[in-house]
Amino acid sequence: MKPIYIILAVGLFLLLLSMERVQKERTGHKAAALLEDIEFKKARNQYLRYKIGIYNSPDKIIPAATAQGMLITPPLNIIVIRKEDIK
Repeated sequence: MKPIYIILAVGLFLLLLSMERVQKERTGHKAAALLEDIEFKKARNQYLRYKIGIYNSPDKIIPAATAQGMLITPPLNIIVIRKEDIK
């Protein structure tokens, strides 16, 4: 009767060990998928920042503004009004 308990205990131990390995494997796959998603989002963010930089550059803005009839105002013609100056 004693050998059957030993066999059951060893079988239970091996079952728990294999379940733990499966759980670690699943967690590893989920972590890898999340890291891959983060890397993709970082690359996409870098690309979008690059595109924004291109569209905000004077080389793009000045021709578009002049095509619409806008002129560049000289700095001497710019007046800054602060709230404190208005009474």
